[in-house]
Amino acid sequence: MKKYLYIFTIFSTLALAGCEKLLDKEPIDKLSIEDLFKDLSGTKTALAGAYNTLEKSELYHTNLMIFPDLLGGNLKYSKTVNIKFDDIYNLLQDAQTSSMNVTYIELYDHINNLNNIIKYAPLTQALETEKNGILAEAKCLRALAHFDLLRVYSKPYNSTADASHLGIAVNLTPRLVTEGSPSRATAKESYEAVITDLVTAIALFDNSVPPFSKGKPQTFFTKYSAKALLAKVYLYANNYDKAFETADDVIKNGGYSLLSNANYVASWASRNPSTESIFELALEPTFSATSLGSYYEASNSGTFRMFAATDDLLNIYSATDIRGKNSLFTSVNISGNNFYFTKKYAAGSINATPIKLLRLSEMYLIRAESAVEKTTPDFTQANQDLSTIIKRADPTAANANYTVKADLQNAILLERRKELAFEGNLLYDLLRKGKDLVRTDCTAATCNAQNNDYRLIMPLPAKTVDVNIKMKQNEGYQKQ
Repeated sequence: MKKYLYIFTIFSTLALAGCEKLLDKEPIDKLSIEDLFKDLSGTKTALAGAYNTLEKSELYHTNLMIFPDLLGGNLKYSKTVNIKFDDIYNLLQDAQTSSMNVTYIELYDHINNLNNIIKYAPLTQALETEKNGILAEAKCLRALAHFDLLRVYSKPYNSTADASHLGIAVNLTPRLVTEGSPSRATAKESYEAVITDLVTAIALFDNSVPPFSKGKPQTFFTKYSAKALLAKVYLYANNYDKAFETADDVIKNGGYSLLSNANYVASWASRNPSTESIFELALEPTFSATSLGSYYEASNSGTFRMFAATDDLLNIYSATDIRGKNSLFTSVNISGNNFYFTKKYAAGSINATPIKLLRLSEMYLIRAESAVEKTTPDFTQANQDLSTIIKRADPTAANANYTVKADLQNAILLERRKELAFEGNLLYDLLRKGKDLVRTDCTAATCNAQNNDYRLIMPLPAKTVDVNIKMKQNEGYQKQ
């Protein structure tokens, strides 16, 4: 029997609360891929394991959430020793030792596991609607992983006029040990692969039943969370007409609603999804590992707490903005200096809260940005959506009423920074909008960089390039 390069990591734990328990199986070294997917329980277990992978520190519980905000300028260090990402913060990362190398490897491991699910799920002994549900969710997870790889390791879509620059190695089939070496597709081809997965998944959802009967809907991909991710991908691919149409559909038909100003802060301290949460990562009731909140936990003076908000970020909020330092931050005096730690992820270990990856407020901001940029611009809609988010946060603020395109573009970008701080977006927004990196509350060796500086795109791990002559390294890192 053929052996696959990667095997599922699901056998040690099943982290999704309420999911079916792992069946008693043969030892892992005797368990074939075919045996795993023979029945519906095994296939569902594989899918649960794929969701669980997202909680790794190499992915969303640290790297993918902190890296874009730290390099982008929302975060600074509250300590000087035992810190993470100092190479990237100082723009000194290299292909051999970059702090983001492990994320690259984990994402491709994750994709290969998903490819096994997508290949073998159709062979599972189950109803067609049951198999469709599993396939739809697996394709969404694969799209998300490829999208993350594109944002971290490839230049923005509009870096070339036809997006013909290097994208990523798109992996759509399980990779065998003996299989040939992959190469990088263009950015256009890479984004098309992500979009195809999501469009296919959305169609599958129409003739499916959810794989898991327990758990909260927001912790699994559904038709409308797939559409929400698709709207974001369209935005990054500069397909503004589609981004507008898809975000509009989610807003009007997804069944989500914005939180009130009064409930906004408290929503971040709960493990129960809020009304505006579209997709978030579940935490099992007994979760006690290091989490994203460990790095922001104001009361933790030990090893983990190290990332505080920069003055750059704090100063863009009005005094009456619910997202500002008077409401959504905890102030701690450290060695005579006040540091402000976000309450979005205010605690770690047993008090950790779920990572929110897609929220309704972002859909409003995507619709607003797309309304400005689409074939037939609609400044009225853009101003309305921008006002909705501004006034939810600060009811005393004036409505947006921009008539100049550049002013409206900048106002939406600023509001994205305010609303989505600490949610892993800032650096990518700067890059795709052609903005230079400017960090004033910064202690790095190099605080500022032009938008086209190669160091704002992470290198592929040197070992990945060294063993594969087809794999081209990112600009600037080739001779390291």
